[in-house]
Amino acid sequence: MNIKYLQQEFFFTTNSYACSNGLALSAASKQLNRLYKKHIIEKVTRGVWANTNHPYYSPLAIVPYLLGKEQGYISFLTALHSHGIISQIPLKIQIATTGHKRDLKSPIGHFEFIHLTPHMMKEGISWSENKSNYLIASPEKALLDTLYISTRKSKRFSSLPELDLENLNVKQFKCLMNNNIKSKTIKIAIEKYMEQYKKNN
Repeated sequence: MNIKYLQQEFFFTTNSYACSNGLALSAASKQLNRLYKKHIIEKVTRGVWANTNHPYYSPLAIVPYLLGKEQGYISFLTALHSHGIISQIPLKIQIATTGHKRDLKSPIGHFEFIHLTPHMMKEGISWSENKSNYLIASPEKALLDTLYISTRKSKRFSSLPELDLENLNVKQFKCLMNNNIKSKTIKIAIEKYMEQYKKNN
């Protein structure tokens, strides 16, 4: 087994491990399962592994591996907490995706995938500024995504934790809303929420 590889990577797939070490996929899988049984690495989901002892490890950094070929990024309450808009730590790591809605419970966290259309994934998103690379929504985009979903039939996010909007760029929020939301009804609903929130706070 290649210990140096494990020291360099904090997330990897069975396939990438096999390719880097010149192994057949079956041999790589056997090696990784042995390491897992010894509690050296963690099995997140089929074919995806985590080195939780790596100094740059963050459960958020696994999101690109879980998305696969889908477009997606960290958003909603997870991003709002990361940016200090809400103080409450979300129970799930919430991800905007072009794929179908789903949940993944794993040893490193509970991941919730929430569907958004591709046209809502063109702006307000950037790579994280730390050494754990993942795409994350800006505070304005994360709030817009959250309020957009709150207008859907499921009524998800109809009751939000207390928001600290002091550092929110209102001009940027409105620009994102105009560029991302096509429905006038949804725009009005979001604007009403923002107005009501300001009155109550």
